[in-house]
Formats: sequence, structure tokens, C-alpha cells
Amino acid sequence: MNDDTAKKCTCGAVGLIVGGLLGAAIALLYAPQSGRETRKDIQRAARRLKNSTADLIEDTIDDVSDFVHDLREKAAEIVEQGAELSDKAKHDIMATLDQAQKAIEKKKQEFSKNLGL
Repeated sequence: MNDDTAKKCTCGAVGLIVGGLLGAAIALLYAPQSGRETRKDIQRAARRLKNSTADLIEDTIDDVSDFVHDLREKAAEIVEQGAELSDKAKHDIMATLDQAQKAIEKKKQEFSKNLGL
């Protein structure tokens, strides 16, 4: 999950929970019932809010953990690719140096032959 999608999901979930709780609180305050019943309803709503908030926090922590895990995997891939490129470059340089040394040796032999040495 990318960072923008996670933020949008989290913001949407928070908005939905807060809106639902505000609606429930307003309905409780205007409902025709006794004070004791209203207090019980408020306590239940507070418990639901607490549970919803805990669930939202756990989901956010899971999303962040997944994001960090994905980031670590990508970093490891990049390091591995860099090492592979480095090894390939080293191999190419060594092959080029070997070819250059052979060419120099060949020219040296031709030069010695031409000079009669």
C-alpha cells in the first residue's frame, strides 16, 4: 500500500468514526429518556469510541509496519543491484585491462621484430 492511499484510508476511517459518534451523541442528548439511561448510553458510546480508536490505531500501526517492511525490501534490492553493477563494472574493467595488456605486448613484439631485437 503506498503512503497516499494509507493516509486517505486513515483519514476516511477517522472521519467516519468521528461523524458516527457525533451523530450518536446528538441523538442521545435529544432522546426522550431518563438521565440514568442517557448516562448508560453515553458510557456505551464512549466504550465503543475507545474500541474503535484502539482498532484504528492497531490498523495504522500495521500499515506503518507493512510500509517499513516494503521499504526495507526495496532498499535491500537497490543495494543488491548496486553490488551486481559494481561487480560487473569491475569485471569489465579487468577484461579491458587484460585486452590492453595483450595489445601492448603484441605491439611490443612487433616493434622488437621491426627493430631486429
